[in-house]
Amino acid sequence: MGFDSLCDISPASKHWSINVRVARMWDYCGTRDGQPPIHVDLVLVDDKGTAMYAEIPGTEAKNFKELIQENGVYSLKKFFVAPSKSSYKPFPAKYMIKFTPWTTVTNTEVVPKSFPTHVYNLVPFCDLPSRVGAQDYFTDVLGQIVGVSKLGHVRMSTNSSDTAKRVIALRDDRNTEVKLVLWGQRAVEFDAELVFDNGQNTAVVGVFVGLLMKSYNNDETLSGGSACRWYLNEDIPEIDSCFDRLGDDFAKVQWISTGTEKFAASRNRADLPHKTVAELRELDPWETEATDFLCTVSITSVAPEQPWWFQSCSKCHRSATSYGSEYRCSGGCVSTKAYPKYRLCLVGTDGTGSAEFVFFNRVAQQLVGKTVMSLLRSSGLPREIAAVVCQKYTLAVSVTQKSLSQRNISFQVNAIETFFGRQNSVPHDTRVSTILPLAMTAASSLDDSLTSSLDQVLDGPSGSELPVVIPELTMPAEDILKKAGPIRMPLRSLKRKEPEGAKTSKNLTKDAVLTGQNIDPDSIPRNASPPVKLASEVIAAGNEVHLHGKSPEVGVEDEADSDAKKRKVPPEATDPTSTVTRLPKKTGLKKGK
Repeated sequence: MGFDSLCDISPASKHWSINVRVARMWDYCGTRDGQPPIHVDLVLVDDKGTAMYAEIPGTEAKNFKELIQENGVYSLKKFFVAPSKSSYKPFPAKYMIKFTPWTTVTNTEVVPKSFPTHVYNLVPFCDLPSRVGAQDYFTDVLGQIVGVSKLGHVRMSTNSSDTAKRVIALRDDRNTEVKLVLWGQRAVEFDAELVFDNGQNTAVVGVFVGLLMKSYNNDETLSGGSACRWYLNEDIPEIDSCFDRLGDDFAKVQWISTGTEKFAASRNRADLPHKTVAELRELDPWETEATDFLCTVSITSVAPEQPWWFQSCSKCHRSATSYGSEYRCSGGCVSTKAYPKYRLCLVGTDGTGSAEFVFFNRVAQQLVGKTVMSLLRSSGLPREIAAVVCQKYTLAVSVTQKSLSQRNISFQVNAIETFFGRQNSVPHDTRVSTILPLAMTAASSLDDSLTSSLDQVLDGPSGSELPVVIPELTMPAEDILKKAGPIRMPLRSLKRKEPEGAKTSKNLTKDAVLTGQNIDPDSIPRNASPPVKLASEVIAAGNEVHLHGKSPEVGVEDEADSDAKKRKVPPEATDPTSTVTRLPKKTGLKKGK
């Protein structure tokens, strides 16, 4: 039976049949770590090297995860092809695949060695500054690892618990260095000890995919969350070329600092003074500008005539104004790019008075449970925002910059401490409200450097007075003369690492590759399963990018985009049903090309 190519499928039909490899697969849980996924994301690639993004709805995730494993090859039918989502795509693309309850999945037993295994779209280090704050698609990079940190834990200003963090220093062919920060489970899974040990004898070169470029306290770094994967010393053409250029001149891997002092909360919020709204309104903003307070309020309304979002400068996060096809930052920043972010003004009361509370990007997204991009499709005030009225919260707040120049004080919400749920009645304001609309200003007081793609906040029971702790938010390139090849030891698909402290073998072989996957080998089906049906209500993205497996000779031209780079398709001989390899005994080293 013939299969349709991914470059040919479109929303014009619903009767497509494709045979694809699951190059990458990850759960997206929003702010709900350890909970069932909101949706499962997949990067698919066919035998011609065309890639497309797909999503499985959370309601059907369990069923499909019993049938689909990362790196496996499957034939799929009965799915929808839809326009790709507007943000957080694995790569630029026109269409995506949406699984349905009736989607059938059949395991492909015989897989040609030429079948592509990797999908990536490399961005040179010199272009990374232009990706700061970009949310349209993830960023993929290639670099030599020159430093790794121990596993650290930090308390973010918007988190109620510690988040795992690990820092990796990458260097390109021009000796430009950039830091990559892995967060949460990905930080735990990266075996820094193994990389360090092997990095003393040979270069460790990797392709890192599924990243975002961030700006933390004016320090631009790459950030890797659940969508991040890595391929270290793989037989990938770009990695081979990097080894050729390095020759014997590679840098040994060093231990570096986690830099937790830059990310840790300056103070335990449980120790913050708790004030009523009336007491907050009596504050002198000039004396308390840098002070945080706790306040418990019920939301009474959305501030009238205030836009709930603004265009944020991609570099400094202040407001930006559109000038033709570019943007001009209000803070005088040189950046010409901007992206929509929340600026949600709500009125809250505790019975002693009313005040305006301003929720910026990350905190607003936690409150509403949806990304800005998903709500921009709505006309008028989105119902998800209107639904927060009558909800009760304990908030960590501070005086806004605007309050320094006006009589009526407003407050910026820095974190949601506790969520009490919807209230049957809202406390009556015993004071006469004198709240005036807050003029649209630059988001200068917002430390938005810790923003990331988050959604979904827990919904409490109606009228509940029992506090529910808000879930934690994890963070949530001139030609160089070729030299003689160095000793090279490929690293392959390590078993998911237990939390630091667990024993791990440090012996590697040619067939051991480091990846960021978390799959129990015992859970991988050994036999082909019968077709299964699934449900979907998702958004996803697909793309045309660089694809690589094991044979550098095989190349595929991207027909969908004439400006796209050549796609090389080096196949990989790995067992398609297994995404985890064990560390066998150490073998001889392999000379680089």
